[in-house]
Amino acid sequence: MLTKQNQTMMVLFVSLFAVVFINIFKPFGSEDWMIKGKFTSTQYLVWSTILVCMGMSIVAISRVIMYHYGKKATHKITVLKYICWVIVELLLLSAAFTLLALITSYGGAVRDPLEIYKNALQNTVFILFIPYLISIMYLSYQDKSAKLRTIMEENLGNKSTSFISFRDERGVLQLTVAKENLLYIESADNYISIWYLKNEQLKKQLIRITLKELAAQLADTEIVRCHRSFMVNLAQVKVLRREKENMFIELGYAGLKEIPISKTYGEAVLKRIIPMEK
Repeated sequence: MLTKQNQTMMVLFVSLFAVVFINIFKPFGSEDWMIKGKFTSTQYLVWSTILVCMGMSIVAISRVIMYHYGKKATHKITVLKYICWVIVELLLLSAAFTLLALITSYGGAVRDPLEIYKNALQNTVFILFIPYLISIMYLSYQDKSAKLRTIMEENLGNKSTSFISFRDERGVLQLTVAKENLLYIESADNYISIWYLKNEQLKKQLIRITLKELAAQLADTEIVRCHRSFMVNLAQVKVLRREKENMFIELGYAGLKEIPISKTYGEAVLKRIIPMEK
């Protein structure tokens, strides 16, 4: 639910749902929110779309903040935090609609700001509750489906050993790659970049987990750590080269950098590679 793609999808879906819902049901006499006068259906559609876009821009900004906030290891977003975040979004949306109502004065009428805010909060919750719920249920379904696929993969017997699965720091499956297609893994702070082949094309997948945590998960595989910032698939090593005091691994694919071998991991890597060459 916290990925950039899913956040964007949720905002777009909620916006579309709100526009359609308002134009079909016109809840709480929303036709009366406009300046006095007769409006056509097209004019009402344009007005409601602008109103929803104004409101969802607040949600979009909120989700951008949520995304960047959640990227920090010390700011893990729990279910409770997520619920509180949504409540704050609804309160801010209601405040924005109240301010708009006070500025436009509903055709010149003077009304109590507290009364307007209460009505705005009621309308906002009523209109957005359904699309929020649908979005959460859909994303939860996607998550459960991914976990089910993981369980199925883990119970395929010998066939499952030909694949390497990568999970993020929360244990959620993010990527499964055939061993023969996995090339190397590079560390980037609290993230890793996984380089692999797909249809003979180089691909890269970014996952939030440290290289140290991943190395523990892959301890019994041919994916070994050769540097503080790199892990490499020994089955893909084409050239092992020494240059002065430094050693490098070449994987034999155009566009790939040389993988350095540090002194810390050099001996362990050599012990794994040399038997393979005999």
